Amino acid sequence: MTYSEGGDNPAAALEGPFSRLPTELLIQVFVLCGRSGGSFTPLDLGTVCRRWREVCISSPHVWQLIVVSTLSRSISSIRSQAELWITRSFPLPFDVHIDLADCEALLPIVSYFLPHIHRWRDCNITSGGHTVWKNSPTTLFQSSEHLVLQHLDVQLRTPVTEDTNLGADNASFFSCRVSTIGRVSMEIAVSYLPLPGSLNPLHFTSIDIVEGCLAHAVRSPDLLSFLQWCPNLERFSFRGVCYEEGVLTASPPVVALPRLHTLILDSACIQRSVLSHLHLPALRALHLQQLNMDFFLDSYHITEPGDSDDEARDFSQSPSSDHHTGMGIRKLISRSNPPLEILDMGLSDMRTKDFSWVFDRLPYLKHFAIVGSDMSDKVIRLLKPVPIGGGEGELGGHPQAMRVRLPQLETLRLVSCQQFSGDALVDALTARVRYTDTTTPNQTLTRVVIASCNGFRPNHEQELFWHLRDRLHVP
Repeated sequence: MTYSEGGDNPAAALEGPFSRLPTELLIQVFVLCGRSGGSFTPLDLGTVCRRWREVCISSPHVWQLIVVSTLSRSISSIRSQAELWITRSFPLPFDVHIDLADCEALLPIVSYFLPHIHRWRDCNITSGGHTVWKNSPTTLFQSSEHLVLQHLDVQLRTPVTEDTNLGADNASFFSCRVSTIGRVSMEIAVSYLPLPGSLNPLHFTSIDIVEGCLAHAVRSPDLLSFLQWCPNLERFSFRGVCYEEGVLTASPPVVALPRLHTLILDSACIQRSVLSHLHLPALRALHLQQLNMDFFLDSYHITEPGDSDDEARDFSQSPSSDHHTGMGIRKLISRSNPPLEILDMGLSDMRTKDFSWVFDRLPYLKHFAIVGSDMSDKVIRLLKPVPIGGGEGELGGHPQAMRVRLPQLETLRLVSCQQFSGDALVDALTARVRYTDTTTPNQTLTRVVIASCNGFRPNHEQELFWHLRDRLHVP
């Protein structure tokens, strides 16, 4: 058999038994070659002669096996290979075999195949001669057409250490599960978030990112850049290790997540930068957990309205993080004007001036919970109705129109808040329910929980009970 240079000689490969093979049989031979050859076997076969190239290009079966090796290859070349094989194997299902020399490349590589998950028939991931994962979403769920990318769990830690036994089930740095209704969940461990240019869009609706230690902490610009590639996010959770990133040299990109309805930030020192650079017009639930720090955080890289000292000068055990949290929430509300219904602050606090600013701008908030706050009586009094025109509630002998902050508030939960007084709380809530129960009975407090607040004593509980009755809960 003769080989042409460049595969353009129509006379090449016409001699010998291969010249008499029917096209259908030749395709089967090429498929077998692909199963036993290297990563680029279909391309190599296409260089033999024009006929072979035409058969390869026109036969999806030849491209059904995608073998990816990261050894001595750039991520851009791997992406080009994946896109070519996926296109030429259409509309057939395909198998993916990934051999990892660099475990950090796994998430970008997987992202190239996820948009075609309904065609993903088999997946075999190996590293260092060991099988990391062998299965596929379509084998875990019979109706592949109805697979939905639901959840991605990113663990920021070293994927493989010297002590890691890749043969052990609990040592795997990648896993995939499919629920009985076709919801796909993936878990992956990486040392750092992939560079934005290496990823294809990740269409998961829910993502958790968890930092394992300070060595793998992520800076806010890198986190926001990663989120730019998650356009379908509806829920996002970030749990950090209280890493201080220092003073930024430039503002991170503003990331629009139009579908996101739930945001969770836990144990982070980058809350101001993250909250200030998210556009979340559909946000309904904001959960801030363990953001209080008793040390001073680095200054923000720019000065914004509201950065001045709090005129209230109220006591705080975490003044610096209070400042960062409050300013981040301000910026988020200013940019997004979200229909926020739930604000849950556990060991996360703000300055008095931030509470005042925020409460004035959350007309749809239904549930407010705060744990471990140093909020003072000044914050508690913000819950009390105030006359629109000032004064004490009457003007010329006639009742004045009143304004209620958080007008749709239904649930109030105060836990371990030690700075406000019981007198201030009784006064504010009594005045509130007296007014709202009469004027807006469909928009009034329905549940009030007060627990472990030293200023709220049994006499306050008894007095407040007369007005709230079974709406008051004091564990």
